[in-house]
Amino acid sequence: MKTATSSVTKKSPISRAPIKKVHIDTSIQIERFKAPDRSQVAEHALAGFRFKSTSSYAKLEFKRAWLQRLLYLYVACEKVQRDDDLWGYIDSHLGANNLLKNKYKTAVQALQSYLHRSIKDKESLTPQERLIRIQASLRRGILGGYVLWNSMITYEFNGTKCFRASEEPKRLDGGKIDAVISKCKRSQIKCAVHEFFEENKDYFLYIKQAIELLGEDASGELKDCKEAIARSEKDPTFLCESKNCIKLRDALIAVDGIKIDCFMANNDKEWVTLSKALGKSLLNPLRKKPLEGEN
Repeated sequence: MKTATSSVTKKSPISRAPIKKVHIDTSIQIERFKAPDRSQVAEHALAGFRFKSTSSYAKLEFKRAWLQRLLYLYVACEKVQRDDDLWGYIDSHLGANNLLKNKYKTAVQALQSYLHRSIKDKESLTPQERLIRIQASLRRGILGGYVLWNSMITYEFNGTKCFRASEEPKRLDGGKIDAVISKCKRSQIKCAVHEFFEENKDYFLYIKQAIELLGEDASGELKDCKEAIARSEKDPTFLCESKNCIKLRDALIAVDGIKIDCFMANNDKEWVTLSKALGKSLLNPLRKKPLEGEN
């Protein structure tokens, strides 16, 4: 096996040359589903690319981080009487808990998106009628989420063969919707994440080394990633547990797109390091401040 310092040609995480292929992280894909003030920024950045790829693991994260938020709002519509009560419901159930701040933020962004989509003549409707429209729009968004996801990309890499990513939300009796994500166990392996790790071990070791160089400056997610790589070196089936593969989520998505020279993501804390480690250019159209050395 090659050493972790020998093979990948390093590039700047800032791309200036015209690139026609891009590999998209979950964070950018979710931006494309949000209200126009955010989605249009992402779409404008992607407009110049003829080939847009992502990973099946990104689709799994999309289900977890977006479709399950829509389902939360869908159920919330049944708990309140008026559309304007939704804000208070979200705030009281999620906003007061600091541990749920990411879920709260995404739920608010999801509600903003679906308010825009579902109510264009709101002045002529009662608060109850607006609530019904919002819930109907959310239902379409959840059940049609995978179809829209697939229409937004050119190709989906599936190196991990993640069966959970292929489980589409479905309608149940009584108007209920199932968007549950199954659990994985090493005793019943249904994917190929362990084989994917072995086949691409060099790339994961580059990532591990890059995280180690950051020391305490590494984000919590990167530290978890480094630990998971170390554990997987000894036993790749470590990743065949749901609670473990999630620690490598961004790394799995990045390595799945190793054939693509340019990555696009909206979480610099992880993707700047991943891109440098794998020798890729990185674009973040929603970055508020330039990276060091960026004009």
